Amino acid sequence: MCFVAFLHLFILCTLFPVAECLFLHPCNISDSILPSYDYIVVGGGVGGLVVANRLTEDRSVTVLVLEAGKLDFPANSVTVPGLVGHGWDPAYDWNISTIPQEFLDNSTIPLPLGHVVGGGTILNGLPTTRPGRRSANPGWGWRGLLPYFMKSETFVADMDSKVTRDFNIQTDMSVHGTNGPLEVTYPRFLYISNFLQGVSELGVPLLNDPNAGVMAGAMIVPSTMSVQSQSRADSRTAYLDGAISRPNLHLASEQTVTRILIGANGSAPGINVPLFGELRRAYGVQSVNCIMEVILAAGAILSPILLQVSGIGPALVLKELNISVQVDLPGVGQNLQDHAMVQPFYNYTNTCLFSAADIAGAILQEVEDEYFTNHTGPWTAPLISTTAFPSLRSLTANWSSILQSVSSCSAEQHLPPGQHPTILKGYDQQRQLLLQFLNWDDVGALEVMADSIGTLSVSNLHPFSRGTVRALSADVFASSDTVAADVEVDPRYCSQPEDCTILNTTAMQQLMPKPPAPWDKMAGPGPLNETVLLDAVQRNLRTEFHPCGTTSMMPFELGGVVNPRLVVYGTANLRVVDGGIMPLVPAAHVQAAVYAIAEKVCL
Repeated sequence: MCFVAFLHLFILCTLFPVAECLFLHPCNISDSILPSYDYIVVGGGVGGLVVANRLTEDRSVTVLVLEAGKLDFPANSVTVPGLVGHGWDPAYDWNISTIPQEFLDNSTIPLPLGHVVGGGTILNGLPTTRPGRRSANPGWGWRGLLPYFMKSETFVADMDSKVTRDFNIQTDMSVHGTNGPLEVTYPRFLYISNFLQGVSELGVPLLNDPNAGVMAGAMIVPSTMSVQSQSRADSRTAYLDGAISRPNLHLASEQTVTRILIGANGSAPGINVPLFGELRRAYGVQSVNCIMEVILAAGAILSPILLQVSGIGPALVLKELNISVQVDLPGVGQNLQDHAMVQPFYNYTNTCLFSAADIAGAILQEVEDEYFTNHTGPWTAPLISTTAFPSLRSLTANWSSILQSVSSCSAEQHLPPGQHPTILKGYDQQRQLLLQFLNWDDVGALEVMADSIGTLSVSNLHPFSRGTVRALSADVFASSDTVAADVEVDPRYCSQPEDCTILNTTAMQQLMPKPPAPWDKMAGPGPLNETVLLDAVQRNLRTEFHPCGTTSMMPFELGGVVNPRLVVYGTANLRVVDGGIMPLVPAAHVQAAVYAIAEKVCL
């Protein structure tokens, strides 16, 4: 194994001639790692790499990034937009699944999580959308994050005038960055525009620029991809590769952090310090000491798990695992939210429409040659470029009765049993905010995605359902091969029944939509009835890969885990910088928000 790893390191050094010990190789890490660093960053995805890049702009600061996954050497299925979604190296995924979902059909659902330098940005579908102007946390909504959205990106609207006219693309460059590390652009090929025409006829507005603050409408979304090569742009290429020559930035791949070392003012663990009597201090991980801060950026699933096994979390959970309680923090691992997605929901059947499913035989060779020769053609198009975020009012005349049904329930009625009073209080406030959001006509309720292979998928943007994440063992991370078995993830999809309410529409008739088997046999000549549709939803529901909320930035008395500086309550120098800090999953794809959050916290 070390020979293969050495070969990878040799290739890396030929790609980046000035490495200056940036990558600490697994075979010789004990000889290369420093005894202490100013900052230790746990997780090499978006949050971790952005923070490490910005901190090491100060050459007097030393930073160590520890990533459990490998340094990737991506294949075409990862880097070529038109092939994204056709599989990736299994080693890039933690291979975690949910527990059986009792409010669906009791099946487990795979929950892909990036296990690679670059994290989820190596695996995601590329679309980049920002949350809209409606938000709850002062300073952390669209306006508060706008400077950091702009700081993170270099946006290029490089499209033919006919394409921009046909697809209603008019970029507002006043809200986009032009000198950031992350390239964002539109693909050089777009599939059918019938979807936009169809939803427009239903009264859903067409948006010129989906990232200008209003998300309720239909649009072509930009993607994180290189303008020149039309290939994936990810957090590694954006924030790590450009920092390759900094001797004060070390990244150690294939290094799984087992726990964060916590004590009183840097002392050894085991001293019983009350929550707010004296703040606990993170002083390192394993055999490496930290002088300033430990920054946890392992994602919304694994960050709360790592906090729990380090002694920070609900006291009852920690005592069950025989873990010494450093900070009794009930919100750690609670408030799990995700965009539940039904995929595929409808198939196109109009044979006159060209889709990615038609790329085969001689056409495949032609498309491949065009992409690698000119960086144009169908392979420049990601799986998802065309979406709609219709408001609840535009979807159904029964919108008010749906909201009334939710508001008539008690806060704890659809939550897991035995919730701490702070969790109940926090959820009640969240629910009131969601009811407000869904009452407005400029906030999307669902995302409808028209993909390149000829199917339509639907996801719920503002779920009321809440789930949990918890460790099943104090030694979850003792071996990276067994992590999945020692983690319990329960999103509790559709525990609030209104999340799975079926909103049927007669949209997009030109596409001749047809539900997938076996529901196509039940459809008959008219639309599917609600019972059949609900069955289809419960059997086909999957994740849209947007878990959030498990280390929420909320007041402690509302079940919060971090304060507005993203410092964990009860600690002096432990931060969380990933999607887990978002108290409500945004009504957008989450990667743009996480880039901006990490940029903001580094100010």
